[in-house]
Amino acid sequence: MKQNKLWAAVLVGCLTLAGCKEATSNPATAATAPEPPVQRNLIGVPALPVIQDAVLSLSPTFAGKRNVAVMGQLCALARGETDQARVNEFLRGQGIDAAKVPLQGDPLSLLVNDDRSGQTTACAAYLATSVLTEVDAGEFMRSVQVPLQEEAKPVQPAPRTTKKDGKPKEQPALAAQPKTRTVLQVDDALLAEVLPIKLAEARADADVFALIAAELQRRPGLSVPEYRDEARQLFSRLAPVYLERIKTSLPPANTTYKLVRLDTDAFVFTNSRGSRFEYTSDGLRLWQNGILWYGEGQLLGQEYQLQAMYFPEAVNGLLAPLKQ
Repeated sequence: MKQNKLWAAVLVGCLTLAGCKEATSNPATAATAPEPPVQRNLIGVPALPVIQDAVLSLSPTFAGKRNVAVMGQLCALARGETDQARVNEFLRGQGIDAAKVPLQGDPLSLLVNDDRSGQTTACAAYLATSVLTEVDAGEFMRSVQVPLQEEAKPVQPAPRTTKKDGKPKEQPALAAQPKTRTVLQVDDALLAEVLPIKLAEARADADVFALIAAELQRRPGLSVPEYRDEARQLFSRLAPVYLERIKTSLPPANTTYKLVRLDTDAFVFTNSRGSRFEYTSDGLRLWQNGILWYGEGQLLGQEYQLQAMYFPEAVNGLLAPLKQ
């Protein structure tokens, strides 16, 4: 009898639980959750220009300009390729006493304060933006002397004098002296060193910027300045990854290159592995096997959009459908 009562209690409990479950799963009896409000002030914004601005703000300048020599020392410190004594010697050669450079707040502080993280971030930002700024054609040129080709000008007769016998005598005319002029020519050896590095930097930009863009997409609803701050922080943390990415992005040593254009308006070259690098007044464009790898708002062949709070929340009420 007791066993029958026990089974009856278990059966009633099961039926009760089933009934509760059914009631909970029934839309008619379940509590209706309020729908989240539609954020009508969010606008899709391309991630690339936001990230570019963020990284440019991290790149050091000196008296408002980029300084190749100083950044060479800073990057050497970041990579562990030099020591403080050599950097101090470099500064001395520039007329700067390293002991008088403040540890914070000065453009040169990173050269003396042993802040390895800051040095790495500054170096990575400098290299990342080296392919995003105007190209100095002088980087790839050298001065050479070439003969100055000129047509021989008629030599005016020298003033005549009179010989003792009364006949006129002409002074000998001076022969024209050969001349040379200085011109700039493309240094092929230097170009062969620089082009692979430029390509590796552009590829590293595309890869790391795409990584940052994908992460920013997971954080919808921020303002553009907030996205810029987030991108700045993410790049700072990824600076060691960026520097390593440059090394792994270098093309094989047997890759050949063709300089298409190099002047004040454009810097364009291709290589034998399907890459095309192009920098103009419109910025950087990098193609890989016909796919736009970087530029025109795209990274790795696609455009990353951020759902940014582009307008104040007050516009939500102005855009909401009117109630009937």
